[in-house]
Amino acid sequence: MNAGAQTAWRGLALARPDLVASDLDGTLLTPGLELSPALPGALRALAAAGVVFAICTGRMFRSARAVAAQMGVREGLVVCYQGAMVADLADGSTLYHTRMRPEDAAAVVRRLRVLGRHVNAYIDDEMYVDEVDKWALHYTRHTGVELHQVDDLEAEVLRRPPTKLVAITDAEDVTRILPDLQRRWRKRLFVERSQPEYIEFAAGGVSKSGALQWLCERRGLRRERAVACGDGDNDRDMLRWAGLGVAMAEAAPEVRAAADVVVPRAELPDFFVRLAAAPSGASPSEMPPGAPPAQTPPGAPPAGALPSGAPPAGA
Repeated sequence: MNAGAQTAWRGLALARPDLVASDLDGTLLTPGLELSPALPGALRALAAAGVVFAICTGRMFRSARAVAAQMGVREGLVVCYQGAMVADLADGSTLYHTRMRPEDAAAVVRRLRVLGRHVNAYIDDEMYVDEVDKWALHYTRHTGVELHQVDDLEAEVLRRPPTKLVAITDAEDVTRILPDLQRRWRKRLFVERSQPEYIEFAAGGVSKSGALQWLCERRGLRRERAVACGDGDNDRDMLRWAGLGVAMAEAAPEVRAAADVVVPRAELPDFFVRLAAAPSGASPSEMPPGAPPAQTPPGAPPAGALPSGAPPAGA
């Protein structure tokens, strides 16, 4: 679809969705981690209209939960860790959780050590590093998450399999090293850029779209009546999966190309209010031109996904 045509969202005949799923950083949050003052009211409008709202982020659960509270969202489900976990905002319970294989996690840590790059490990919703360098401090400032230092991160992830790993370096370096890392683990791991300085690693099969499909099946919602909003490379799968994919106008061209509609970040609250006020009962054919037909999502829930309370293998 032509990008210029996509930006004219105010002229579209929108339909009220079953589900609105949205990324946090760069979508609901500005690059400066600011929330629009209009956002809490827009989310209340969606709730009053009976639309399910779900945060869908790469962040840890504790970090996503804190941001949700700032938006006035304290109930419902949140997809975090790029889709490796779905949790309940109200009581903190985990509905499913897929950890990395310990041998895969250790191999990533070893490779990043060889490359001389910083790496964070996320274990039981806590962050671990073996060096408190500028990148560790950068991450804690960005997310407000406390870090824990260990002597040997490779040994730690072998002993306690992580949910994900994140390599942090400057944006130009990410562009340089990402293709090789993706080729190296193409058939085994999720490897994707999330923020300009972050490369994220998770278990193979993990994806935001797979977690959203799981959520739809659990809640009796329809994929073709889902709206997904995002701005990053790690959002493209859910933009393609949703009945209506919404990219931020500030996103890179390849992200905008994966969407059906482009909305400036500052106008996202207005877009949500329009969705809440739109007529219900839409089918995919009533969505804006370019909305993809129903299909099997590109990322099914990971094979290791388990119901709440069931211990993952190797835990």
